[in-house]
Amino acid sequence: MNLLYIRYNRHRLERFQVATSVWQDHGRKFVMKKALVAQAVPHLSRLYEETAPIRKSLQGDRLRLPDVTVVDEQTLRFDFVEGRSMDALLGDAFLKRDKRQFLNIISDYVALLNDAFATVPEPVWSEELQQVFALDSAADLSGLGPFLTPALADPLFENILRDGGKYYLIDHEWVFAGCLPVSFILFRSLFYFYEKNKEFGLEVWLPLAGLLERFGLAPETISRYQAMDEAFQAYVFGRERCYRYRDRYRKHITTVPGLFELIEHQRQVVRQYHGEIVHLRQEISAMKATRGWQLAQKVGRWIDACFPPGSGRRRGLERLLK
Repeated sequence: MNLLYIRYNRHRLERFQVATSVWQDHGRKFVMKKALVAQAVPHLSRLYEETAPIRKSLQGDRLRLPDVTVVDEQTLRFDFVEGRSMDALLGDAFLKRDKRQFLNIISDYVALLNDAFATVPEPVWSEELQQVFALDSAADLSGLGPFLTPALADPLFENILRDGGKYYLIDHEWVFAGCLPVSFILFRSLFYFYEKNKEFGLEVWLPLAGLLERFGLAPETISRYQAMDEAFQAYVFGRERCYRYRDRYRKHITTVPGLFELIEHQRQVVRQYHGEIVHLRQEISAMKATRGWQLAQKVGRWIDACFPPGSGRRRGLERLLK
C-alpha cells in the first residue's frame, strides 16, 4: 500500500485527535481515520455509530455517504470518492469572476441541504445542544427552521463532493442529538470559505454581509450563529485554544486566485515604474538640450584637459575650490 496523504488533528482537544490518511492499494484508493490517542477512541466509535442515523435521514440518492468499515478499535476505513468539492467549484467561479455561477452554486448547495435530508419545521432539543453550542433551550432556535436532525455540523462546502449528478458527504465527524438550522450550516460554510480566501480579494469582489442577507440571514441571526460557532470551536479546541498551535506556525499558502491577483498587482507596479522612467528620460533629454547644460559640459571637458584627474594640479584646484 502507498500512502498518498495524511493529516493530523493534534490541534484539537485530546478526545478528538484523529489522523486522516489516503492510501492506494493495487490502484484502488481508500481513506483511513485513526485515533491518535486512547482518549479519542470513543469519538471514532461514535463517528461509526452515527452513520446509520445519517443514512436514515437522507432522502432519495442525490446525497450519499461513502461506505465505512471498522478495521480495529482505533481505525475506520472509508471508500474513496472521486469528484470536486463545492469549495473548489466556488473557487473556480471566483477565479473567473463569475458572480452568477458563484451564486448558483450556493443556491444549489442550499437546495441540496433542504432536499437531501429529512428536515423538521420545529427545533428538537437535547442536552448536547446546550453543551456544544451553548443553547439554553429550544426557544433559542425558534423561527430558524427548517432543521437538520440529527444535528450535523459537517455538511460544509469542503466536505461535499460532486461527481457527475451525485453528491457525497465525505466527512460526518460532528453529529449530535437534537437539531441544527439549515441556515446555520450555510452560515458556517460561507463564513469559513470567506475566512480562507479573504486575503485574495473575495470580500471586495462580493461582500459577505450582502451575501448572507441575500440568502435570508438577518443581522440578529448572524450574531446568534456566531456565538453558536464560537461555542462549538471551544468544545473542539478548548476554551483557551491551547491546542490550536498550528495556526501560529502555519506556512503561507497561496491559491490560484491569489496568484492571479498577485501577478496583476506586480503588472501594475511595473507599469507605474515604466511610466516614471519614461518621464525621467524626457526630463533628462530636455535638460541636455539647454545652453546651461551644454556650457557645463564644455567647462568640465576643459578642466579635465588642463587639470587631469589624479594629478597634483587637479588636487590643487580642488583645494582652491573648497
